[in-house]
Amino acid sequence: MAILSDPPDDIMTNILARLPVDSLLQFRFVVKSWRNLIRDPNFISMHINQPSASKVGYLILKHRSYSGDEEYFSLHSDETLAEHMRLEFPFMGPSRKFDILGSCNGLLVLLCSKDSAFGCSMYLWNPSIRKVKWIPESYATSALCNSYSHLVFGFGFLPEIDDYRVVRILYVEKFNPLFLTRVPPAVEIYSLRTNSWRTIEILIPYFIINPISKAFLNRCIHWVATRTRENHRDDFIVSFNMVGEMFREIKLPNCSLDGGALTGSVAVLRESLCLFARGNEVGNEVWELWAMKEYGVVESWSKQFIIKNNEGISWPLGFMKNGEVILGTIEGELSLYDTRSQQVKDLYMHGNPDMVDIFPFVESLVLFDRANNLLRLLST
Repeated sequence: MAILSDPPDDIMTNILARLPVDSLLQFRFVVKSWRNLIRDPNFISMHINQPSASKVGYLILKHRSYSGDEEYFSLHSDETLAEHMRLEFPFMGPSRKFDILGSCNGLLVLLCSKDSAFGCSMYLWNPSIRKVKWIPESYATSALCNSYSHLVFGFGFLPEIDDYRVVRILYVEKFNPLFLTRVPPAVEIYSLRTNSWRTIEILIPYFIINPISKAFLNRCIHWVATRTRENHRDDFIVSFNMVGEMFREIKLPNCSLDGGALTGSVAVLRESLCLFARGNEVGNEVWELWAMKEYGVVESWSKQFIIKNNEGISWPLGFMKNGEVILGTIEGELSLYDTRSQQVKDLYMHGNPDMVDIFPFVESLVLFDRANNLLRLLST
Protein backbone atom coordinates (compact mmCIF):
# COMPACT_ATOMS: atom_id res chain seq x y z
CA MET A 1 0.00 0.00 0.00
CA ALA A 2 1.36 3.42 -0.98
CA ILE A 3 2.05 5.94 1.77
CA LEU A 4 -0.04 9.07 1.35
CA SER A 5 1.59 12.46 1.70
CA ASP A 6 -1.17 15.03 2.22
CA PRO A 7 -0.26 17.34 5.12
CA PRO A 8 -2.49 16.96 8.17
CA ASP A 9 -4.86 19.83 8.89
CA ASP A 10 -5.49 21.31 12.34
CA ILE A 11 -8.51 19.10 12.97
CA MET A 12 -6.61 15.92 12.14
CA THR A 13 -3.64 17.08 14.21
CA ASN A 14 -5.92 17.58 17.23
CA ILE A 15 -7.39 14.13 16.72
CA LEU A 16 -3.97 12.49 16.44
CA ALA A 17 -2.75 14.29 19.57
CA ARG A 18 -5.44 12.49 21.59
CA LEU A 19 -4.51 8.98 20.45
CA PRO A 20 -2.42 6.51 22.47
CA VAL A 21 1.24 6.07 21.58
CA ASP A 22 0.83 2.57 20.13
CA SER A 23 -1.71 3.84 17.60
CA LEU A 24 0.51 6.75 16.60
CA LEU A 25 3.46 4.44 16.04
CA GLN A 26 1.33 2.33 13.68
CA PHE A 27 0.04 5.37 11.81
CA ARG A 28 3.61 6.30 10.82
CA PHE A 29 3.29 3.82 7.99
CA VAL A 30 -0.07 5.06 6.70
CA VAL A 31 0.56 8.68 5.75
CA LYS A 32 4.00 10.21 5.20
CA SER A 33 2.95 13.55 6.65
CA TRP A 34 1.77 11.79 9.82
CA ARG A 35 5.17 10.18 10.20
CA ASN A 36 6.80 13.61 10.02
CA LEU A 37 4.19 15.11 12.35
CA ILE A 38 4.72 12.49 15.06
CA ARG A 39 8.44 13.36 15.12
CA ASP A 40 7.78 17.08 15.38
CA PRO A 41 8.71 18.52 18.82
CA ASN A 42 5.62 20.75 18.80
CA PHE A 43 3.34 17.75 18.24
CA ILE A 44 5.14 15.77 20.98
CA SER A 45 4.50 18.67 23.37
CA MET A 46 0.90 18.89 22.22
CA HIS A 47 0.46 15.17 22.89
CA ILE A 48 1.93 15.52 26.40
CA ASN A 49 -0.23 18.54 27.26
CA GLN A 50 -3.58 16.91 26.58
CA PRO A 51 -6.02 17.30 29.52
CA SER A 52 -5.19 14.83 32.27
CA ALA A 53 -8.77 13.57 32.32
CA SER A 54 -8.30 12.18 28.80
CA LYS A 55 -5.01 10.43 29.59
CA VAL A 56 -4.58 6.86 30.73
CA GLY A 57 -2.40 6.94 33.84
CA TYR A 58 -0.20 4.20 35.18
CA LEU A 59 1.95 3.34 38.16
CA ILE A 60 5.30 1.60 37.78
CA LEU A 61 5.86 -1.02 40.44
CA LYS A 62 9.29 -2.47 41.15
CA HIS A 63 9.46 -6.10 42.24
CA ARG A 64 12.42 -7.98 43.65
CA SER A 65 12.37 -11.41 45.24
CA TYR A 66 13.56 -11.94 48.80
CA SER A 67 16.68 -13.67 47.46
CA GLY A 68 17.35 -10.78 45.09
CA ASP A 69 17.72 -13.16 42.14
CA GLU A 70 14.63 -11.93 40.30
CA GLU A 71 13.85 -8.30 39.54
CA TYR A 72 11.38 -6.69 37.20
CA PHE A 73 9.13 -3.65 36.76
CA SER A 74 5.45 -3.77 35.84
CA LEU A 75 2.95 -1.16 34.65
CA HIS A 76 -0.38 -0.93 36.51
CA SER A 77 -3.53 1.11 36.04
CA ASP A 78 -3.66 4.07 38.44
CA GLU A 79 -7.42 3.49 38.79
CA THR A 80 -7.64 -0.27 39.45
CA LEU A 81 -3.99 -1.36 39.93
CA ALA A 82 -4.62 -4.07 37.33
CA GLU A 83 -1.36 -5.06 35.68
CA HIS A 84 -1.10 -3.64 32.17
CA MET A 85 2.23 -5.13 31.18
CA ARG A 86 5.71 -5.99 32.31
CA LEU A 87 8.39 -3.55 31.27
CA GLU A 88 11.14 -5.24 29.32
CA PHE A 89 14.43 -3.42 29.63
CA PRO A 90 16.19 -3.32 26.27
CA PHE A 91 19.54 -4.18 27.85
CA MET A 92 18.56 -6.53 30.64
CA GLY A 93 21.11 -9.12 31.70
CA PRO A 94 21.74 -11.47 34.62
CA SER A 95 24.49 -9.22 36.03
CA ARG A 96 22.53 -5.96 35.72
CA LYS A 97 20.25 -4.46 38.35
CA PHE A 98 18.15 -1.37 37.80
CA ASP A 99 16.69 1.43 39.85
CA ILE A 100 14.33 4.16 38.67
CA LEU A 101 15.59 7.55 39.80
CA GLY A 102 12.77 9.66 38.36
CA SER A 103 9.72 9.74 36.12
CA CYS A 104 8.48 12.70 34.08
CA ASN A 105 6.22 12.82 31.00
CA GLY A 106 6.75 9.15 30.21
CA LEU A 107 10.54 9.42 30.46
CA LEU A 108 12.40 7.44 33.12
CA VAL A 109 15.88 7.91 34.57
CA LEU A 110 17.50 4.51 35.10
CA LEU A 111 20.52 3.58 37.18
CA CYS A 112 22.18 0.39 36.00
CA SER A 113 24.57 -1.29 38.43
CA LYS A 114 27.11 -2.41 35.87
CA ASP A 115 29.79 -0.77 33.73
CA SER A 116 31.75 2.45 34.30
CA ALA A 117 34.35 3.29 36.92
CA PHE A 118 31.60 4.68 39.10
CA GLY A 119 30.07 1.23 39.35
CA CYS A 120 26.91 2.18 37.49
CA SER A 121 25.58 3.82 34.35
CA MET A 122 22.62 6.15 33.91
CA TYR A 123 20.10 6.12 31.07
CA LEU A 124 17.00 7.96 29.90
CA TRP A 125 14.37 5.47 28.79
CA ASN A 126 10.94 5.81 27.21
CA PRO A 127 9.36 2.34 27.36
CA SER A 128 6.37 3.46 25.28
CA ILE A 129 8.49 3.97 22.16
CA ARG A 130 11.26 1.56 23.23
CA LYS A 131 14.08 4.07 23.04
CA VAL A 132 16.89 4.55 25.49
CA LYS A 133 19.72 7.06 25.73
CA TRP A 134 22.94 6.71 27.66
CA ILE A 135 23.75 9.62 29.97
CA PRO A 136 27.49 10.39 29.86
CA GLU A 137 29.55 10.50 33.01
CA SER A 138 30.51 13.81 34.56
CA TYR A 139 33.77 15.16 35.91
CA ALA A 140 32.38 15.29 39.46
CA THR A 141 31.28 11.66 39.19
CA SER A 142 34.77 10.59 38.14
CA ALA A 143 36.47 12.70 40.80
CA LEU A 144 34.31 11.38 43.65
CA CYS A 145 33.84 7.82 42.46
CA ASN A 146 35.87 6.38 45.32
CA SER A 147 34.78 8.75 48.08
CA TYR A 148 31.05 9.48 47.84
CA SER A 149 28.77 8.16 50.58
CA HIS A 150 25.31 9.50 49.70
CA LEU A 151 23.70 10.40 46.37
CA VAL A 152 20.55 12.46 45.87
CA PHE A 153 18.65 12.63 42.56
CA GLY A 154 15.91 14.76 41.05
CA PHE A 155 14.33 14.83 37.59
CA GLY A 156 12.14 17.37 35.84
CA PHE A 157 11.17 19.21 32.67
CA LEU A 158 11.47 22.81 31.51
CA PRO A 159 8.77 23.30 28.85
CA GLU A 160 9.98 26.79 27.93
CA ILE A 161 13.13 25.33 26.39
CA ASP A 162 11.93 21.74 25.89
CA ASP A 163 14.65 20.31 28.11
CA TYR A 164 14.68 17.39 30.55
CA ARG A 165 17.20 17.71 33.36
CA VAL A 166 18.66 15.44 36.03
CA VAL A 167 19.91 16.99 39.26
CA ARG A 168 22.48 15.03 41.22
CA ILE A 169 23.90 15.92 44.63
CA LEU A 170 26.98 14.02 45.81
CA TYR A 171 27.77 13.92 49.52
CA VAL A 172 31.23 12.79 50.54
CA GLU A 173 30.29 12.35 54.20
CA LYS A 174 27.71 10.06 55.70
CA PHE A 175 24.82 11.59 57.61
CA ASN A 176 25.45 12.25 61.28
CA PRO A 177 22.51 13.86 63.13
CA LEU A 178 24.83 15.28 65.78
CA PHE A 179 27.22 17.18 63.55
CA LEU A 180 27.21 19.57 60.63
CA THR A 181 28.32 18.40 57.21
CA ARG A 182 31.95 19.50 57.03
CA VAL A 183 32.51 18.91 53.30
CA PRO A 184 29.91 20.65 51.10
CA PRO A 185 28.30 18.33 48.56
CA ALA A 186 28.81 18.74 44.84
CA VAL A 187 25.73 19.72 42.81
CA GLU A 188 25.56 18.94 39.11
CA ILE A 189 22.92 19.12 36.41
CA TYR A 190 22.53 17.02 33.28
CA SER A 191 20.71 18.55 30.30
CA LEU A 192 19.21 16.32 27.62
CA ARG A 193 19.26 19.25 25.22
CA THR A 194 23.05 19.66 25.46
CA ASN A 195 23.75 16.04 26.44
CA SER A 196 26.21 17.21 29.08
CA TRP A 197 26.72 17.74 32.81
CA ARG A 198 27.77 20.93 34.50
CA THR A 199 28.53 21.69 38.14
CA ILE A 200 26.89 24.66 39.85
CA GLU A 201 28.65 26.53 42.63
CA ILE A 202 26.21 26.63 45.51
CA LEU A 203 26.47 25.97 49.24
CA ILE A 204 24.17 23.37 50.80
CA PRO A 205 24.58 23.54 54.61
CA TYR A 206 22.15 20.68 55.28
CA PHE A 207 21.67 17.00 54.55
CA ILE A 208 18.97 15.82 52.13
CA ILE A 209 17.57 12.57 53.47
CA ASN A 210 15.52 11.24 50.55
CA PRO A 211 17.84 9.95 47.79
CA ILE A 212 15.07 10.18 45.18
CA SER A 213 12.47 12.89 44.68
CA LYS A 214 8.94 12.05 43.54
CA ALA A 215 7.75 15.62 43.94
CA PHE A 216 8.30 17.76 40.84
CA LEU A 217 5.96 20.76 40.89
CA ASN A 218 6.08 24.32 39.54
CA ARG A 219 9.46 23.71 37.88
CA CYS A 220 10.85 22.67 41.28
CA ILE A 221 12.19 19.40 42.67
CA HIS A 222 11.48 18.72 46.35
CA TRP A 223 13.13 16.64 49.07
CA VAL A 224 13.03 16.46 52.87
CA ALA A 225 16.22 17.64 54.59
CA THR A 226 17.70 18.13 58.04
CA ARG A 227 20.30 20.41 59.61
CA THR A 228 22.07 20.32 62.97
CA ARG A 229 22.57 23.52 64.93
CA GLU A 230 24.14 23.36 68.39
CA ASN A 231 22.82 19.83 68.98
CA HIS A 232 19.38 20.86 67.74
CA ARG A 233 18.06 19.29 64.56
CA ASP A 234 15.98 21.40 62.20
CA ASP A 235 13.88 19.56 59.61
CA PHE A 236 12.33 21.12 56.52
CA ILE A 237 11.54 20.66 52.83
CA VAL A 238 14.12 21.73 50.25
CA SER A 239 13.06 22.82 46.77
CA PHE A 240 15.38 23.26 43.80
CA ASN A 241 14.10 25.69 41.19
CA MET A 242 15.23 24.40 37.80
CA VAL A 243 14.76 27.80 36.15
CA GLY A 244 16.84 29.94 38.50
CA GLU A 245 18.89 26.95 39.76
CA MET A 246 18.46 27.99 43.38
CA PHE A 247 17.66 26.02 46.52
CA ARG A 248 14.94 27.20 48.91
CA GLU A 249 13.81 25.98 52.33
CA ILE A 250 10.11 25.40 53.04
CA LYS A 251 8.98 25.01 56.64
CA LEU A 252 7.14 21.87 57.67
CA PRO A 253 3.61 22.13 59.04
CA ASN A 254 3.03 21.94 62.76
CA CYS A 255 2.65 18.17 62.74
CA SER A 256 3.52 15.44 65.18
CA LEU A 257 6.69 14.31 63.46
CA ASP A 258 8.45 11.59 65.42
CA GLY A 259 12.09 11.38 64.45
CA GLY A 260 11.88 14.40 62.17
CA ALA A 261 12.83 14.29 58.54
CA LEU A 262 14.04 10.72 58.83
CA THR A 263 10.40 9.61 58.82
CA GLY A 264 8.93 12.04 56.31
CA SER A 265 8.57 12.18 52.53
CA VAL A 266 7.10 14.55 49.96
CA ALA A 267 4.78 13.84 47.03
CA VAL A 268 2.40 15.61 44.65
CA LEU A 269 -1.37 15.08 44.61
CA ARG A 270 -3.71 17.09 42.37
CA GLU A 271 -1.08 19.76 41.72
CA SER A 272 -0.43 20.30 45.44
CA LEU A 273 2.76 19.66 47.37
CA CYS A 274 2.10 17.01 50.03
CA LEU A 275 3.99 15.74 53.05
CA PHE A 276 3.73 12.30 54.62
CA ALA A 277 4.78 12.51 58.27
CA ARG A 278 4.99 9.70 60.80
CA GLY A 279 4.05 10.63 64.34
CA ASN A 280 2.20 9.59 67.48
CA GLU A 281 -1.40 10.11 68.46
CA VAL A 282 -2.32 9.10 72.03
CA GLY A 283 0.63 6.71 72.08
CA ASN A 284 -0.24 5.09 68.76
CA GLU A 285 1.89 5.43 65.63
CA VAL A 286 0.17 7.19 62.74
CA TRP A 287 0.92 8.62 59.30
CA GLU A 288 -0.36 12.11 58.60
CA LEU A 289 -0.87 13.56 55.13
CA TRP A 290 -0.53 17.32 54.80
CA ALA A 291 -1.20 19.34 51.64
CA MET A 292 0.06 22.84 50.83
CA LYS A 293 -3.04 24.51 49.37
CA GLU A 294 -1.12 27.54 48.06
CA TYR A 295 2.35 26.67 46.83
CA GLY A 296 5.11 28.27 48.86
CA VAL A 297 2.79 29.63 51.55
CA VAL A 298 3.60 27.87 54.82
CA GLU A 299 0.33 29.00 56.41
CA SER A 300 -1.61 27.06 53.77
CA TRP A 301 -0.50 23.64 55.06
CA SER A 302 -3.65 21.64 55.80
CA LYS A 303 -3.93 18.19 57.38
CA GLN A 304 -5.90 15.92 55.03
CA PHE A 305 -6.19 12.68 56.98
CA ILE A 306 -4.49 10.33 59.43
CA ILE A 307 -3.64 6.69 58.75
CA LYS A 308 -3.45 4.61 61.91
CA ASN A 309 -0.51 2.25 61.74
CA ASN A 310 -2.27 -0.89 62.93
CA GLU A 311 -1.27 -2.92 59.88
CA GLY A 312 2.53 -2.78 60.15
CA ILE A 313 2.81 0.01 57.58
CA SER A 314 6.39 0.68 56.61
CA TRP A 315 6.00 3.65 54.25
CA PRO A 316 3.44 5.38 52.00
CA LEU A 317 4.54 4.71 48.42
CA GLY A 318 2.22 6.78 46.25
CA PHE A 319 -1.29 7.73 45.19
CA MET A 320 -3.98 6.22 43.04
CA LYS A 321 -5.75 8.54 40.58
CA ASN A 322 -8.64 9.02 43.04
CA GLY A 323 -6.27 9.97 45.87
CA GLU A 324 -6.20 6.62 47.69
CA VAL A 325 -2.80 5.91 49.22
CA ILE A 326 -0.68 2.87 48.35
CA LEU A 327 1.16 1.61 51.41
CA GLY A 328 4.06 -0.77 51.84
CA THR A 329 4.14 -3.02 54.90
CA ILE A 330 7.06 -4.32 56.91
CA GLU A 331 6.51 -7.77 55.36
CA GLY A 332 6.73 -6.42 51.82
CA GLU A 333 3.00 -6.52 51.10
CA LEU A 334 1.05 -3.70 49.45
CA SER A 335 -2.07 -2.20 50.98
CA LEU A 336 -4.48 0.54 49.96
CA TYR A 337 -5.87 3.25 52.24
CA ASP A 338 -9.37 4.43 51.32
CA THR A 339 -9.61 8.09 52.35
CA ARG A 340 -13.43 7.96 52.47
CA SER A 341 -13.96 4.85 54.57
CA GLN A 342 -10.62 5.35 56.39
CA GLN A 343 -9.95 1.65 56.00
CA VAL A 344 -6.81 -0.20 54.91
CA LYS A 345 -7.26 -3.19 52.61
CA ASP A 346 -4.76 -5.78 51.43
CA LEU A 347 -3.90 -5.73 47.73
CA TYR A 348 -2.41 -9.26 47.82
CA MET A 349 0.76 -8.09 46.11
CA HIS A 350 4.01 -9.18 47.71
CA GLY A 351 7.74 -8.63 47.37
CA ASN A 352 10.96 -7.78 49.15
CA PRO A 353 10.01 -4.98 51.62
CA ASP A 354 13.31 -3.21 50.94
CA MET A 355 12.84 -3.24 47.17
CA VAL A 356 9.20 -2.23 46.62
CA ASP A 357 8.70 1.19 45.07
CA ILE A 358 6.12 3.02 42.94
CA PHE A 359 6.41 5.81 40.35
CA PRO A 360 3.70 7.61 38.34
CA PHE A 361 3.82 7.16 34.56
CA VAL A 362 2.04 8.29 31.39
CA GLU A 363 2.72 7.21 27.83
CA SER A 364 4.44 9.78 25.63
CA LEU A 365 6.54 10.31 22.49
CA VAL A 366 9.41 11.99 24.33
CA LEU A 367 12.78 11.06 22.70
CA PHE A 368 11.03 10.21 19.43
CA ASP A 369 12.36 13.38 17.80
CA ARG A 370 15.87 12.80 19.14
CA ALA A 371 17.06 10.03 16.87
CA ASN A 372 20.76 10.77 17.33
CA ASN A 373 22.76 9.05 20.08
CA LEU A 374 19.86 6.75 20.97
CA LEU A 375 20.40 3.08 21.66
CA ARG A 376 17.70 0.69 20.53
CA LEU A 377 19.37 -2.34 22.03
CA LEU A 378 22.39 -2.84 24.23
CA SER A 379 24.07 -6.21 24.41
CA THR A 380 24.15 -7.95 27.75
